[in-house]
Amino acid sequence: MLGGGSFSIDTKVDYKTFKVIGDTYSKDKNHIYADRMGIMEDADYKTFRTKIGIGPYAKDKNAYYYWGQKIDTANYDDEYTKKAIKKLKDL
Repeated sequence: MLGGGSFSIDTKVDYKTFKVIGDTYSKDKNHIYADRMGIMEDADYKTFRTKIGIGPYAKDKNAYYYWGQKIDTANYDDEYTKKAIKKLKDL
């Protein structure tokens, strides 16, 4: 990878239905994938939302996510995270 990252191939991906859905997220007909962690086992497939330009943030009906990890919305005070969550509420 140009920036020094790594590259891997996940044999569980359905490559015929695979598509990028945000800056760090993708999906196929079976799973949501986070750039750094692979399959997001706890993500709700039907309600998962993100968009290009919002960085590593996403949401579903149960939580907000940062790099695929749930955000503790009761204990965060990062301004960038607050702005991202506000944008996600509109999705």
